[in-house]
Amino acid sequence: MELKSELQVPSDCCFTCLRRSDDCLHIASGDDPESQPILELLLKHFWFKPADFSDSERLLCRVCWNRVDEFHQFYLEVEQNHCGISLGPSGVVKDETENEDMDVLPPAEVVVKIEHLEEDQEGEDEEEDDGSDDDYQPDRDSENDLSEEQPEDDVPALVDGIKPKRKYTKRIKKEEQEAKPKATYQVKDAKQLAEEDEIIKGHVQYICEACGINCVAFTEFQKHARSAHRLKGTIVCCGTRFSKKARLLEHVQRLQDPNRFRCDICNKSFVNNRGIRRHKEEMHVPDELRIYGCDRCPKRFTKKSQLAYHLKGHVNLDNETAKCPHCERTFQTESQLKVHIKIRHTRPTDFICDVCAKGFYSKTEFQRHKKQHEMRPEELRVQCDICQVWLKNALCWRKHYRRHNQGPTACDICGHISPNPTALASHKRHRHRTERQHTCQECGKQFKRPLGLREHMASHTGEALYSCSFCDKTFNSNANMFSHRKKMHPKEWLEQKRSQLEAQRGVAPGGAQ
Repeated sequence: MELKSELQVPSDCCFTCLRRSDDCLHIASGDDPESQPILELLLKHFWFKPADFSDSERLLCRVCWNRVDEFHQFYLEVEQNHCGISLGPSGVVKDETENEDMDVLPPAEVVVKIEHLEEDQEGEDEEEDDGSDDDYQPDRDSENDLSEEQPEDDVPALVDGIKPKRKYTKRIKKEEQEAKPKATYQVKDAKQLAEEDEIIKGHVQYICEACGINCVAFTEFQKHARSAHRLKGTIVCCGTRFSKKARLLEHVQRLQDPNRFRCDICNKSFVNNRGIRRHKEEMHVPDELRIYGCDRCPKRFTKKSQLAYHLKGHVNLDNETAKCPHCERTFQTESQLKVHIKIRHTRPTDFICDVCAKGFYSKTEFQRHKKQHEMRPEELRVQCDICQVWLKNALCWRKHYRRHNQGPTACDICGHISPNPTALASHKRHRHRTERQHTCQECGKQFKRPLGLREHMASHTGEALYSCSFCDKTFNSNANMFSHRKKMHPKEWLEQKRSQLEAQRGVAPGGAQ
């Protein structure tokens, strides 16, 4: 089949890749010894005709020439293996079967028309990964079939120096194969890709770090990085490198709207769409879909991989793999241990409030604190739709809401009934924990809780930790202050408790019922 090109290639562009380059070779149809091998290989492996190179200014970039030469070497190797072709002393291919009479069918003609395409359409294949499932594994049945080795007795011998075709085993029909979930892909058109590029470029530009060129589209940037620098194109935004456009787009969308990836059921926020999808699969799935149960605890899961990850946590607890060196508490994973050490022991102040100079160890806590300066207290309050109680902020509301889904729990030591597992954990920690980890540096007295040590230290230093809201008396113990208010100011104390209870039981901010 004969292929014809109707594309008019500019004289300053490479004839094959149609790009401009400073390192080019000349293609000529004359007797130039340097350009003659290039012309012969192009005519041999492509559908080009000598008339296409009548212009003496035809160019071929160095990158394309290396690829053509590499393919030609591979072509010679394959031809030698299959047809008994040997190389002469000058490196020219010598056909040992050219004297034999062979019937060769003439090639048929196929006309291919090459037209200009929009550059943005070239990124469609790369964007098909946006909706992929992280847990999806490709079907490896075909690879196993190809990797099966044939017995030595079944391997046929070479006939006349020609290797026969390999016999493949019969493949299993698609109906007999186990049905596996397939990932769904969303093909985006050029308009959608251009809109995404505009959103991203509102925060960061597609600038090459190697040469400083500014590209229009993400696909153009990655092609430039591969062809010009042999690198994988990455964009740096907010100190993070992104090699996929989907991840970069989600990052920019979250910068524009912090609630972009928020769960509509529990209002928990996530960094990207993958996190919220995984959260819903694990936390908000009906019980009938949780078909994989743990044999060591009541938890159930929808995927076998989730169960395997959960069982690994039990093994880590048994072996004490993730054990805190400060308090000897064990965790299921190393990541949980790192978070525990950061929150409970080190607490680094990586984020400083520019209003009150208070330090925070996490960005979430810092952003929650900033709302206290930007919003009024009544604007931060959230009402529970189950018991109509008003909570201080969204964090307190989430903790309160979880307790509605938890029933009373009995202590396995003393039988005490706690309203929820959180209260039971506090009961065990304060009532049944024998070790006293907090020691006074002045007198050596030990305490179970940090608050007990803090109030005890106030007796040494004379610091007033609490003050009565009805008089000027101060205290170093919360229990003493509570007893004083209840005994010395019973009417004021009762009125304050009644107003607080009314505010929690249905009086909205501003006095509206």
